[in-house]
Amino acid sequence: MIKVDMAIFDGLGLMSMVSVIAMVIVLIAMAVDLVSGVHKAKIRGEARTSYGLSRTLTKFLIYEGILLIAQCIDTLLHFGLHDIMEQSYNIPCVVILMAILLCCVELWSVYEKAEDKQRSRMAQVAAAGVQALDKDAIAGLLSELIRDYVKNENQKDNAAP
Repeated sequence: MIKVDMAIFDGLGLMSMVSVIAMVIVLIAMAVDLVSGVHKAKIRGEARTSYGLSRTLTKFLIYEGILLIAQCIDTLLHFGLHDIMEQSYNIPCVVILMAILLCCVELWSVYEKAEDKQRSRMAQVAAAGVQALDKDAIAGLLSELIRDYVKNENQKDNAAP
């Protein structure tokens, strides 16, 4: 009969709990990215289709799959290092590092979308400026200003004794 030291399982609960929290944090980051993407599409007047949502679902499966594999690696490290360190490896370092990396990717994505939105607004302002500086509009404005100036000068001349 094989005798197993039950102390090897100490800390797995805490490690799993921290891993689940990391997975939820990545899920929140993905939700923020999804909302910013939908908002960007709405501003641009683009259609919001099921294709974009299916890409998000695919991204969810990949990201959470990465974190589950990282949890497996951390569990194996916990078992492997238990006898060497004579204490438990209770911190899921691989999960935490991967979660930080994935959150950084989501942060970058939200930043890019914000930049696109700003560029889009700048392009709209430039287009409005070009439209406002249309030569016909400028000619009409100048002729109206000249007419008003001449009219005011004529009124001054007629009012002088």
